[in-house]
Amino acid sequence: MNINYVAFDDILILGIIPGFEDADWPNRWKRLTELFPEHRLVFSRSIILLLHSLFGKINMVWPMIVANICWTACAFIFYKAFRYLRISLWYFVPIMWLWFSIQSFENIFWGVSSLCNFGVLLFVLSSLYFATHHPKKHYIAILFAVLATFTYGNGLMVFPVIGLIAWLMGRKKDFVITVLVTGIIAVIYFIDFTPITQNLDFSNPQQVKEGFLGYFGFIGSIATISAYDAANSVLMTAVAAGFILIAALIYLFRKHWILLWNAAWGKTPFTNPGALFSLGIAAFVAITTLALVYKRIPTDTFEGMFKGRYRMYSALWCIALYFGLLSLTSRPSLRFSIVAIVPFVIFLNLIILHSNFALAVNNRRMAIVQEFNARYNADWLGVKMFSMDQARFEKIRAYYNSEDPLAEGWNPRLATDSIPCPKIYEPDTVKKDGSYIVVNFEKDFFPAEKNYSDGAYVILKSAGHTYASAQTQYPVPLKTTIRRFMYFNKGAYVNFHSATVEPGFYRIYLLVRKNGKNTIYCTNKTWKEE
Repeated sequence: MNINYVAFDDILILGIIPGFEDADWPNRWKRLTELFPEHRLVFSRSIILLLHSLFGKINMVWPMIVANICWTACAFIFYKAFRYLRISLWYFVPIMWLWFSIQSFENIFWGVSSLCNFGVLLFVLSSLYFATHHPKKHYIAILFAVLATFTYGNGLMVFPVIGLIAWLMGRKKDFVITVLVTGIIAVIYFIDFTPITQNLDFSNPQQVKEGFLGYFGFIGSIATISAYDAANSVLMTAVAAGFILIAALIYLFRKHWILLWNAAWGKTPFTNPGALFSLGIAAFVAITTLALVYKRIPTDTFEGMFKGRYRMYSALWCIALYFGLLSLTSRPSLRFSIVAIVPFVIFLNLIILHSNFALAVNNRRMAIVQEFNARYNADWLGVKMFSMDQARFEKIRAYYNSEDPLAEGWNPRLATDSIPCPKIYEPDTVKKDGSYIVVNFEKDFFPAEKNYSDGAYVILKSAGHTYASAQTQYPVPLKTTIRRFMYFNKGAYVNFHSATVEPGFYRIYLLVRKNGKNTIYCTNKTWKEE
């Protein structure tokens, strides 16, 4: 699944390499902390620089590997916290099945997103772990909070959480130190801070409504199963699940709210590390959700709260809830609960895998065609969107030097609309559907044999432009998977957004990549884009 191709976010991060070694230290820091769009991605950029300095180039699989190590290390933090409960290892099983879910496949298979999202969670969880389980080493919790802050913007949110934990544990000195460090880090973070996105407008009833629903939907998004399902009924299911997950946490702590209240007023310290770890994770997710709603609703609307790379926060809330259950429930009740919980989380993970694996495959093929289109069309929307010319794009691309598989065996830059093709393969559908040009081949399978660059691609070729789009594959129903041991449905469903296709006359070709080799078919179809 991991492939050496990029999204344009990766291109901007790779832009740290040119000229960095020749810059003085103030300019190096400035470049490391340059906003993206409102995050300070020091960790991600540092990893890119380290890999480049070690190997003289970048393979985009490498940062994905580093990020997935961070993902795995988060599980190690969970295990370290779990050990303090002194219960059977079987109780740790649900945490693993909840955490290692492909629902967040954008983070698993996307260089920059993976470094940012898995990096910040590793540092946040480490900070919470030391704050709750090693309070005498609170300075380590602060150090990890600083690392989280300069990994992704929401990492700054862990400071108030570990400060609150220190206060509840009766460690007033640690609380004061945390507040002071928070102030210093906030000043550094917000120097030269120029937001580029809108904020939620509280005078706009529609935005307020979407923000309210989006808050609960974000926390309950694991209930949608599929990472991208825009059906309103499914999204509203996530909203209901968010209400339930929050209510479940409140109910779980029902016998301890008075103790927490007394601790908040400085009467009696609250020193249950497992419960505090649970509350710390939930508080971080709650604050992150609030910040995301405030920043993303105006541009992404309610549906934008359900992006694939956000889904791990819903799983994180479930893990927080589970840690609360382990820390606050009697052993007989736990033994009864685990009988139902283990099969449920295993089933949930496998259903999520079935629903999202095809999406992950489609996502990585999109990265291949995105780079292809950017290479062979200087005015392509992706390049223009990031104010980048072709020379800059090729300079950055030289650092990771992908294989460009769709260009093997022919020259996409030829100033002609004709491509040599030995056979004819006619599509079942060629039409305009809203803003999309649709070309479908509905009768055959196009299996991947070597890797997931294999598959069907449609080429639009004119004298001045060469565009590619990858097939979209769908999973068969779960019962069909179980009964026939198959996963992908028949057919290749391909579309081009008309905004990415310049006006002109195009011939349509089918490129089938099989076992790492390309075969281009004529379709006898053409398209005129007005």
